[in-house]
Amino acid sequence: MWPDSLVREIVEKRCIIHLGSGMSCQSTDEHGNRPPSWENLLRALKEATLNSDEDKLLVDEFISQKKYLDAAEVIRRKGSPAEYNSKIREIFIQNNFTPSVAHKDLVNISPRIFSTTNYDTLLEGALIENSGHNSFTQYEHTRDGLLDSVRSPSTILIKMHGCAKHAADTILSRSDYFKLRKKYRSFFELTSSLYKLNTVLFIGCGIEDPDINLILENNNIETDTTNPSYAMVGSKSYAARIKDTIKSQYNIELIVYQQADENDYSNFQLKLNELKDKVDVIRTKYGSTS
Repeated sequence: MWPDSLVREIVEKRCIIHLGSGMSCQSTDEHGNRPPSWENLLRALKEATLNSDEDKLLVDEFISQKKYLDAAEVIRRKGSPAEYNSKIREIFIQNNFTPSVAHKDLVNISPRIFSTTNYDTLLEGALIENSGHNSFTQYEHTRDGLLDSVRSPSTILIKMHGCAKHAADTILSRSDYFKLRKKYRSFFELTSSLYKLNTVLFIGCGIEDPDINLILENNNIETDTTNPSYAMVGSKSYAARIKDTIKSQYNIELIVYQQADENDYSNFQLKLNELKDKVDVIRTKYGSTS
């Protein structure tokens, strides 16, 4: 069940909805293909950017051990930057993935702030389809002005790891994360503050993402609050198996949808639609149309 307290936070514009790659995987192109998982993205970048068999084997070894940041580091340090940029644009722009029903439901839920670590433009597409090009303001770590927008009533989309349209600036590897925190310190500190001051609903993402992990750990250490954030996860996911640890370490309550196995996402959309319906009921009850 979706907690009434979370729904009220969304209706009253005090909830950030953060999207991970699991959200993008709800979308398809005209051939029914879906955007890649992080693991499959690394494999595609390995083949496109690396020439050395030794480097490719090292990437495969890191991926098999789920050391994705280390695999990404090899790709970024040893691979061709031009081929990296080209492959990122090909995968996330040229393949013409279209926004899913889940994306459209989220836009209709209408939080004031969206954030995402995804490179694709699926959420932008859903926002434009719903309300037009001028209905939101988008920020990446390379763009100033986020604080001014936070102080305004406009809808904001924060792309924490950049956008495929500007592939060279995307955040992928361990050194990329370090550069983000060092060179764009104000962006990182502001996003951290937003996560501290608002309830956050994580959808389709792993809590183990390095940036999110660091923000959540710092915020939970620095802020003593009984009000949790939330994450929608599958019943067979790794997060569901360590539910108590996530609650104690990050103060995150899990909203669980049922899975037959860890690759079953058939109930993902149904669970999200339940949230949209509940938000609509509360908005009608309290007279809010925003």
